[in-house]
Amino acid sequence: MQKLSKKPREQSLNTFYYISQTKTYLPIPPPMKKLITLLLLLYVTASFAQDETQKLIKQLVEAKKYDSVIKLLNEADPNNQNPELTIAKSDIFLKYFVSSIMHQLFALKDLNENESIMDYRGKEGNFSMYSFPVDSILLRLIDKNPTKYELHKMLGYFYHEVHLKYPNSWFISDSLIVSKFTQYYKTAYENGVFDYWSVYGIGYGYLMQGDNLAAIPYFEKSVELNDSAPATHYNLSYAYLLGENLDKAITQASIALEQYVAPELKADAARIIAIAYNEQKNYQKAYEFYLTSDSIQSGNYYTLKALLNLEVLLNKDTQLGRALEFFLLAPENPTIYQDLMEIYWQNNKPDELISFIKAQLDSNKSNNLITGNIYFYLGNCYFMKENQEEAKKNFLMAKELFSKDFPSNHPVFEAIDSYLNYTP
Repeated sequence: MQKLSKKPREQSLNTFYYISQTKTYLPIPPPMKKLITLLLLLYVTASFAQDETQKLIKQLVEAKKYDSVIKLLNEADPNNQNPELTIAKSDIFLKYFVSSIMHQLFALKDLNENESIMDYRGKEGNFSMYSFPVDSILLRLIDKNPTKYELHKMLGYFYHEVHLKYPNSWFISDSLIVSKFTQYYKTAYENGVFDYWSVYGIGYGYLMQGDNLAAIPYFEKSVELNDSAPATHYNLSYAYLLGENLDKAITQASIALEQYVAPELKADAARIIAIAYNEQKNYQKAYEFYLTSDSIQSGNYYTLKALLNLEVLLNKDTQLGRALEFFLLAPENPTIYQDLMEIYWQNNKPDELISFIKAQLDSNKSNNLITGNIYFYLGNCYFMKENQEEAKKNFLMAKELFSKDFPSNHPVFEAIDSYLNYTP
């Protein structure tokens, strides 16, 4: 199978870590005060129904009074003893923080109707700051309430958010974080507590751990619960692709392509479709979807490499222009030359490659590193064609040019000498 260019796709808001040291509590407007008073009464009066409580929390959240909700919840349950209220606190901190430090300290702010969290996230300001180590608090409650599976689900959500917001920069390894959110989400799921996002998280966790077959049924269940989440369709297509279920991969990636809005994500989805068609040896369809990906997001290394390979394979008139576009991505980078050699050699067109590389000399003669690479890989081409005389001439030119930029102990000189000393 063609090497994939992407890891599983996860989406999240940008993360910022600045927190102001000043706390400012904004005045609550009179109508909201009445609502908060009523909500507090609901918390402390057992006769009120739980769904009414949750309804009023939702109203406050919809009004964007995130700081006010937390103040209220802390008054009702200051020591985080109540599972339902602690889950509500955790959800608000994780979704509506203005700033966060390692998801142990959170800054919150009440917003006006026309404001968004992203208007303030990562910016300086006067915010209320709270210490709320979500994982420690939830683990203590799970120890006391092991069959309260909503706690397990929320702890899974916490680790999932840590994975998104603090990639490879939290207190424990990212692989352990993935294992934890998969485990806690799954425990809740197996006991009937789940939603589309938590089930998606199980699938995503398995996919991150390399078990695409285990991931598929959870992604499918997540789609069943919510078929308008493009990341689920994308990752399901990715899992199908890894399992070589190519038709289903194309179907799911096509849905993701339609649903995604961001150009980078749409281009990724189109590229998945192209890869699947390429695996089916339907090269013309693969070519069409690589062109679609390139039209959405131009200049992508993986897309251009695949397009060039197909254009050389299909003998398209555009191949020389594409080769130049690919070359110009990074003409000083040896990877570009190695890729060109791979593409042209596997399509049995070494002479076309030699002509193309030679044609780049005049426009790059003032850059020792680029011309050094050109001569070095021309030497490689002639070496592979068993033309030792031309190979030696080009390797010597490369050595002379590289010596102007590199110290004498640079590994490239050892490589050149190994070619020059080769005896057939």
